[in-house]
Amino acid sequence: MPLLRDFHAFSKDLTFAPQASAGCLLGGDHRTTKINMYSTNTITPDSAPCTTLTQIEGLSSRYSHIPTSTIVNTIREAGWEFASGTARAGRTPERVAHAAHVLRFSNPNLPQVGGNRIEAVLLNSHDGSTSFELGFGIYRLACANGLVVRTATVGSVRLIHSGLNLESVFIAARSLVDRAPEVTATIERWSNTMVGHDHSLELSSRMAKARWGDRFVEADLLSPRRHEDTRNDLWTIFNRAQESVMRGGMPVTLRRNRCNEAGEVTDIFETTRKATAIRGALKQMRLNQDLFAIASEYAWN
Repeated sequence: MPLLRDFHAFSKDLTFAPQASAGCLLGGDHRTTKINMYSTNTITPDSAPCTTLTQIEGLSSRYSHIPTSTIVNTIREAGWEFASGTARAGRTPERVAHAAHVLRFSNPNLPQVGGNRIEAVLLNSHDGSTSFELGFGIYRLACANGLVVRTATVGSVRLIHSGLNLESVFIAARSLVDRAPEVTATIERWSNTMVGHDHSLELSSRMAKARWGDRFVEADLLSPRRHEDTRNDLWTIFNRAQESVMRGGMPVTLRRNRCNEAGEVTDIFETTRKATAIRGALKQMRLNQDLFAIASEYAWN
């Protein structure tokens, strides 16, 4: 049963926004003074935008501004401990202080599953660009790589900021603790689902197109980067492809358009380059969710 329905049963005071889909996690280069709105900054609960106390101009009077640092304390009361955080950069100091940010939390009372740590992942902002979203993540210890579970697979809750309150946040965080066994079951099921060669190629191609779209021609996403990644079960294959899509490093061939001065396409050609890492905090999270959703279609067991 979808988690949103469960949360509605918990409290009639919770207000939900529809789940968004589409394209995200990690990075940021702090050596440059030029701000790139698509890069990320590493943050903690004690740094902006988590500690932002003022509401940005232009938002509705009904917008409930709660500093993320206060929300973090409530999530801690529900049993989760802060693990890591990234934030979207912005063009102005005000935008930086209110930007979208992604925080990850671990829970010492939840067992690891085959070298994977179940996490809670919080998406929030103070500029109206995102709703409050709290769901599951999986941290793979072997490669220090973070995954984000798609809502339809296990569950997450998305609340609009109008009327957002700490009781709703606490209920959401506690419910994730109760539903963590469903994530464990998903990992175990995928680990016991063997995937043939043709389906592996199909899966990796679909995951590549989730990032590069129809421009994608070819890339090897399935070469193991470590000994423990040589198995051919769904969980291992998914992790190999996900790491390649998110971190890059391998050659990727893409279609490109050649245009004349009028902007008309005169030629379509292919070019091969080294894939770069995904660096936008929000893009990392959304793309991670999309990759997880694609892989879930191959969980036949």
